[in-house]
Amino acid sequence: VTDRASGEPLPGANVIIDGTSLGAASDLSGTYIILNIPPGVYTLNVSMMGFKELIVEKVRVSIDLTTTINVILDETVLEAGETVTIVAERPLVKMDMTSSLSAVGAEEIEALPVTEVSDVLELQAGIIKTGNDLHIRGGRAGEVAYWVDGVATTDVFGGGMGVRVENSAVEELQVISGTFNAEYGQAMSGIINIITKEGRSNYNGQIKTYVGDYISNGDEFSVLKSVTPTTDAQTGSVVLQDQKEYPLKDFNPNYNAEFSLSGPVPIIGNKLTFFANGRYLFDEGHLYGREWFTPVGTTGDSSLVPMNPYKRYSTQGKLTWAANPNMKLSYNVFWNKWDQDRFYSQNYKYTPDGVPERHGTGTTHILSLNHVLSPSTFYELRVNRLYNEFKQYVFEDPLVKPDYLVWVYPDTAGQSGFQLDLDDPDDAQEFENIKAARRQFDYIVDPDGPLGYVHPDSATAPASYSFFSAGMDMDHYYRSTAYWVGKLDLSSQVNKVHQIKSGVEVRSHELILNQYTLRPKTKEGSSEAIVPFEPAIPDISTTYHSEYNRKPREFSAYVQDKIELDDIIINAGLRFDYFDANSNIPVDPSDPNIYYPYKNENIYKNYVAPRTQLSGQDLADYLATFTKYTPEERRAFMQKKVDAKTQLSPRLGIAYPITDRGVIHFSYGYFFQIPEFQYLYDNPDFKLSPQGGDAIFGNANLNPQKTIQYEIGLQQQLTNDIGIDATLFYRDVRDWVGTSPLISTPIPSVRYSQYENKDYMNVRGITVKLEKRQSNNFSARLDYSFQIIEGTYSNPNDAFNAYQAQEEPRLNLLPLDWDQNHTLNGSVVLRVSKWIFSLIGRYWSGRPYTPDIARGETVGGAALIGLRENSERLPDQKSVDLLINRQFPVGRFDFNFFINVYNVFDQRDEVNVYGDSGTARYTTQINPSTISYNSNRIGTIQDFVNQPGWYTTPRQVQVGMAIGF
Repeated sequence: VTDRASGEPLPGANVIIDGTSLGAASDLSGTYIILNIPPGVYTLNVSMMGFKELIVEKVRVSIDLTTTINVILDETVLEAGETVTIVAERPLVKMDMTSSLSAVGAEEIEALPVTEVSDVLELQAGIIKTGNDLHIRGGRAGEVAYWVDGVATTDVFGGGMGVRVENSAVEELQVISGTFNAEYGQAMSGIINIITKEGRSNYNGQIKTYVGDYISNGDEFSVLKSVTPTTDAQTGSVVLQDQKEYPLKDFNPNYNAEFSLSGPVPIIGNKLTFFANGRYLFDEGHLYGREWFTPVGTTGDSSLVPMNPYKRYSTQGKLTWAANPNMKLSYNVFWNKWDQDRFYSQNYKYTPDGVPERHGTGTTHILSLNHVLSPSTFYELRVNRLYNEFKQYVFEDPLVKPDYLVWVYPDTAGQSGFQLDLDDPDDAQEFENIKAARRQFDYIVDPDGPLGYVHPDSATAPASYSFFSAGMDMDHYYRSTAYWVGKLDLSSQVNKVHQIKSGVEVRSHELILNQYTLRPKTKEGSSEAIVPFEPAIPDISTTYHSEYNRKPREFSAYVQDKIELDDIIINAGLRFDYFDANSNIPVDPSDPNIYYPYKNENIYKNYVAPRTQLSGQDLADYLATFTKYTPEERRAFMQKKVDAKTQLSPRLGIAYPITDRGVIHFSYGYFFQIPEFQYLYDNPDFKLSPQGGDAIFGNANLNPQKTIQYEIGLQQQLTNDIGIDATLFYRDVRDWVGTSPLISTPIPSVRYSQYENKDYMNVRGITVKLEKRQSNNFSARLDYSFQIIEGTYSNPNDAFNAYQAQEEPRLNLLPLDWDQNHTLNGSVVLRVSKWIFSLIGRYWSGRPYTPDIARGETVGGAALIGLRENSERLPDQKSVDLLINRQFPVGRFDFNFFINVYNVFDQRDEVNVYGDSGTARYTTQINPSTISYNSNRIGTIQDFVNQPGWYTTPRQVQVGMAIGF
């Protein structure tokens, strides 16, 4: 704070943040520091006796960054109470940013045609989206850590966001793709940090709703209505005449309704505020099938059926209690539920109910205490409880079955065939007589009876190049992920230069999984299957059933110092991590299965016992004792507990201002992450199949994966409202999860592979962000990334598949599946009077795929039978989204009418292709003109080749309104 007339600093000036109890007084050098400010947009009030009061509006505060507001006060010569109001400009260059990050505020999100947090994330430089997965700087999808309100909320089983946060609840969304501070752990690629809104002293609210529809004429999304065989009069061959239907020409509903409300709790006063948010979303989807058949093989009603519908409910409630100016307590709860009745499967296009349904629910509770100990020191204590549940099945009851009728074939006396209903006592008695007479019969499903599970062999195509006419997925999958997090952080602005932050964190996990594949029920005491088919849940000792409950534990501690000098800013830190998988691995890797010794004594005698060097009576005594052990007792001496893992991670970031409009930054760090828990605990009892075959087992003894990351970047303000941020980076990833060579077992033809730390990857690239902040009624942003992503294997299971194909272990580096070299995202927001026009444009270069050689092109013993993996590229992807919004203020209320158009030009880009043709439109291996007619074939060959799921989502238009105050 300085005096305009003299240029001297002003000590004793009061600097207050309006609407809060936060503030400070300037010291002898005119400097003031206000700590512990939640991210958001604020108004700053600066006052001092003898000077005009100064109000600075629209001051944005972001996570972990210092916002510098220097003010100049004018002496007052008029009446007291005169004020000067100025509007702060959002800085284009963040002088203390020592690594790459992007921050998006609530106002920016609201102005874009986006409906999900993931839509905002994929626009940021360095991020690649493949399906529902996000890859930051070339890493696997599970290498991203998700944080909400200062605590981790990652789903540790397979990565991904563990809590659903709606756009209207986001105060600030931050993506750290560079060398993040020591505070953040269990991530290698980046941090996605979300701060949610909280209530303030004024009431605010909004109700928003819209309805949408897919509008596209693409033949790719057609569905057969009928197929009629006719005979060609000249050739005598059968010709198929098909009639198609285009579901996207009809109404394909997309409904949305959401609300938010915040303010002080009535009666209690401004010390207790609330924020509430809720949303309902339903999307019928753009992929359709037709119910020509039911899963039990009976005739369906031929109705169109959506095959990728999605429904979601989500709510959030946040209470904030400012007990006194130095203490704040908040409680934030999230609840979400989603349902997917089916997901698209090409084979089941005309038997759509054979595809399993998916359901998920989750709750998250975050309790935070913020306590200011002095104007320069405060601590934060947070407790988080996260719970996610997922389940998948065709029928919820695993033992449900259809009713069966009996068809009796004609006998030798010429009696005609007839049908029996076993629920009828007379027919049931007749059936017993027929069986006694050894007459031939078949069981058939009662078309008027209930649906249920039928024999697994039913899920096969009745002819070549045909869709299924019966069958269903036989798997039942249930999983829950839960953990407690306790986190304590202490921050102190020791002086103007040093801000020290340290903390500890404890995480206690619980993972529960129950997965099985239904098998034919057998007669008691026999291996003979019951006829007609009855489903049965396989015994836990078999390879068809996996179940576990695991409780790993984590502890971490860190210390970091933010050093802010006039000429340089340094972020230096050190992190310690401890992880205990709290599980076991086999003592003898060649004999891992705790179930075999008592389930199949012959296998034990013939293949295991010889290695024990026991014989005669000693062996008999050993077996007699061993078979008395329970699985838990057996596990105690056949498996051993894994050791805990510890790791130290240094972090360093430097920002060097070169002018008042430019800064260079450099950062370096070691980052460690325990692999996703699915790789630690997959099939934890190491069950082997006596029928032979290869399997993959989890490994609770996996080491942390390691990344060393370097980056150097430049931020430069080019004009008063345009800035650029360019960063070069390199990532070296070691101890990536892969699979081991196949391990032989005492059982012939039975081998297995374990997950192990063996894969390697490196990424090098550049990101460029060009931003024009709001001026002259519009703002714009351009994010470009160039990356080269190479590694040994894209997926941890790829090496296992290579071993099965008898391929040599890969030693060279190949482009990984998400090696999208060029990513360009741009957005423009135009504000004219009460209108908002915004556009998002995307261009993504094609990702790699492995080509195939068409049949007939390989001849001779030395012919090449395969092409180099990921040696070709998919077509490029491009799209444009549009938002048009018109505001109508009416008193305290704002009415907004808007239109969202996604994929404005209805681009039909291919996200997958046939390996021989390089396109999704045809394959050289299937030539319809040379394939003879088969009356058992379901559908046509052309429709069988068409893959609607291999194209980008078609154009969608949403029309809605919002009422806010």
